[in-house]
Amino acid sequence: MNLVKWIRKNNRKIMVFVVIFCMVSFVIGSFGIKILVSVLGGGGNQLIGAYDGGKIKTRQFLQAQSELAVLQMLMADRMLLAQSGRGLGGPLLGHLLFGDSQFGGDIAATLKQAAQNGRINLTVEDVERYFNQPRQRPEIVWILLREEAYRAGYILPTASAAETLRMAIPAMTGGQIDAAGLVNSVIAKNNLSEEQILRVFADMMGVVSYAAAVTDSQDVTINQIKAFLGRSKERIDADFVEIAAADFVDPNAAVSDEQLQQQFEAYKNARANIPTDQNPFGFGYQLGRRVQMEYVAVKLDDVKTLTEKPSTEAIETYYSRNISQFQNTRPSDPNNPESEKITETQPFAEVEELIRRRLENERTLSQANLIFNDVKSQTEAGFETLNLDEATAEQIQKAAADFQAVTKTLSEKYGIAVTAGKTGWFGAETFADDEVLNSLSIQRQRDSLRLADLAMAVTNEKPERPQIGMPAIRVWENIGPLLGGYYARGEAQYHGVMAMVRIIGIQDAQTPANMDVEFGTHGFALFKNQPETAAFRLKDTVKKDLLLSNAMETAKTRAAELARRIEEKGWDEGMAAYNAVYAKTPADPNQSAGTGAVEMGTLRQQLRIGAADIETAKRIMLESPASAQFIQRRLVGNMLTNRLYALLPEDAESTGTIQTLLAFEPTATCYVVKSVVRQPAAEKDYLDNKAQTALQLNAMQSAGLPLVHFDTANILKRMGYKAEITQEEMESKTRPEEMPVPDEVL
Repeated sequence: MNLVKWIRKNNRKIMVFVVIFCMVSFVIGSFGIKILVSVLGGGGNQLIGAYDGGKIKTRQFLQAQSELAVLQMLMADRMLLAQSGRGLGGPLLGHLLFGDSQFGGDIAATLKQAAQNGRINLTVEDVERYFNQPRQRPEIVWILLREEAYRAGYILPTASAAETLRMAIPAMTGGQIDAAGLVNSVIAKNNLSEEQILRVFADMMGVVSYAAAVTDSQDVTINQIKAFLGRSKERIDADFVEIAAADFVDPNAAVSDEQLQQQFEAYKNARANIPTDQNPFGFGYQLGRRVQMEYVAVKLDDVKTLTEKPSTEAIETYYSRNISQFQNTRPSDPNNPESEKITETQPFAEVEELIRRRLENERTLSQANLIFNDVKSQTEAGFETLNLDEATAEQIQKAAADFQAVTKTLSEKYGIAVTAGKTGWFGAETFADDEVLNSLSIQRQRDSLRLADLAMAVTNEKPERPQIGMPAIRVWENIGPLLGGYYARGEAQYHGVMAMVRIIGIQDAQTPANMDVEFGTHGFALFKNQPETAAFRLKDTVKKDLLLSNAMETAKTRAAELARRIEEKGWDEGMAAYNAVYAKTPADPNQSAGTGAVEMGTLRQQLRIGAADIETAKRIMLESPASAQFIQRRLVGNMLTNRLYALLPEDAESTGTIQTLLAFEPTATCYVVKSVVRQPAAEKDYLDNKAQTALQLNAMQSAGLPLVHFDTANILKRMGYKAEITQEEMESKTRPEEMPVPDEVL
C-alpha cells in the first residue's frame, strides 16, 4: 500500500497513539521509555548473557543503561575520579562505568600521572596495562558488580546516599548547586521517585565499599607501624668541620690529553649527578635529550605603557563589586571562638593602591594577549591548508611564518619592542639554569604546564602514544602564549614576560663519540643580565671534573691533618692550630669565607628516607627528568645522613666526642666529625602519625589489588558470566530508538 494513502487512512489511529505515547512518556519518563519500547518491540526477553544465579535480558540491560545515565546526572563520574587520593577503587570503577564521559575519560591520564609522580605505588606500565585491557559493556559490568556487592551484604541505606550527595555536590560545584536541586532535576527528567534515585546511588556506594573491603585486606600490625616510624621519625644531629675540594681546585693546573681521555672513557656512558659505588662523584658525560627554540617575547613593563591607567572611579567600582575580598570575620569574644562572628571590612583607603596595581596588571595581561593573538594568527596562517596530524616536519616548517618578519610588523603596529630570537640547546635538567625559561608556563584551569615539560614532550613525528598529561605538540608548532619573568635582586623588582616559542630542533639522548662536543646554551635576549651567547663544551666539563677529583685528594690530606691536630690537642686548640697554618687574613674583617679557615658546622633534625621512598624517587627521576635535580639533592643529602648514622656504635644514641674523617665524594667534601647524636622516635611521633602510617603501609602493600579486583576479565570470571550474543549484536539489540513499532500498536 502507498505510504501516503496508508497514513491518510489511519491518521486517527496514529494521532491516538501519539497522544497516548506522549502521556505515557510524561508519566514514566526517559528512564522507563526505553524499557517500554523494547517490550512493545518484543525484545525485552532477549537473552544477552547469564551469570551464576541470574540472567541478563534486554529489559535488565536497558534498565542498567538508564541507571548509569541517572548516576552520571548525579555527577557520579566526577565523584569517583575525586577519590583518587583515597585509593584506586573509585577511579577504576568510574573508568569501567563512565569511560566515555568527560570525567571518566580523564581517569586514565590522572592515574598515569599519579604513577609517574610517585603519588601511587605503581609504575606507569602497571596502569597502562590495566587500561589497555579489552573493554566490556558498562551495563554488564554494573549489573555484575552490584549483584556481587549485594551477595556480600553491601546494601547501603538510601539515607547514606542522601548524606553523601548533600556533602559532595556543593563541594564539587563551588556551592552553585545543592543536592536537593540536583535530585529534583533528575526526578523531572526521568519521572523517578527520590527513593528510586537514591537507591541507584546507594548501590554504587555499595560497590565501592565492597571493593574497598576486598582490596584493603592487607593486615598492618602495630609492630610494623612502630618499626616504620622508628626509622622514618628517627632524627640525626651532627657537629663537624667540612673541607670542600672546590677550595683547592686550580683552574690553571696542567692536565694532559691522556688524563682527559681516561676521565672521559671512564664515565662517557654514565648520566651526570647520579653517584654509585663505582662512580662516587657522580661524574657522567652522556648527553640527554635537548631542544632548540625560536621565540617571540615582550616585556610586560613595555606593554603596560599601552594601557590606560585605572581611574579612581574604576577602582571604587571594583572595591564595591568585590567587597567580600576585603572582608574577614572574627569572634566577637577573642576568648570564645564560638561567640557571635563580627565582619570587618578594610577601608577603601587601605586597599586603593592594591586594587590599582591589580587592575593595571589585568589590563596589561589583556593587552599582551591581544598582541599574541596577532602573533598566533600571523605565524599560523600557513597551517590552515595543512593536516597537522599527517604533515611531515618539513611541511610544518615550510608553512611556519618567519618570527623575525612578524615581530617587525607588530613592533611598528604597537609601538613597543616585540622581540624574536633563537635560543641555544636546553635539556630537561638545564632549563633550571635559565631564570626566565624556567619560569615560563601556560596556566590551565586547575594547574599549569611548564615550558620545561612542554618543550621536552615535543616530537618530530606525531607520536602513537603522547606523553602523559601533555598536549601532542610537534616541531615548528607554536607553544603559548607563556607567562613568566624574573626577579631583579638589585632593583628588588619583578619583571614579567609573555612569550610564544616553537621547537626548531631536537637532539636525542646519546653517548658522545669524543670530547669535541660544543653547543650554545643561551636563553632569551631580553634583559641586560642575560648573555646573548653562552656555550657548553664537553671537554671543559671533563677537565673540571678531573681537577675536582684531584683536589679531593688535597682535601683528604688537609682533613687528615686537622683530625690529627684535634686528636693531639682537642677540638678548640686543634682547630686553632690548623687555622694558624692555613688561614689567610681576609681583606674584609667581617668576611670569613674564602680565607681557608675552618669552623664548626652542624646538621640538625635530619630524617632518613626509607628504601621504598628512594625507589619511588628514582622512578620519578626517570619518568620526569625536569625533577631530577631537586630529587637528586634530596637523595645525596640522605646519603650523607646515612654515612653519619653509620658512625654510631650499635644501639648507641651518641658517638660521644670523636674526630673521625669522613670523605663524601657526591659533594666533593671531607668532614671531620665531632659528634653524631641519634634521637629515637618518641611516643608523640607514634601517636601523631600511626593512623596515617597505617594507611601508607596498607597502600604500599595493596596498591595493585584494585587493578585485579576491577579487571573486567576477573569480574566476568568471579560471577561466572557467559555472553549469549556478541558485543556487536548487543549494540544493535539494545537501541530502542532503532526498534520497529509493531503494526498492532498502530
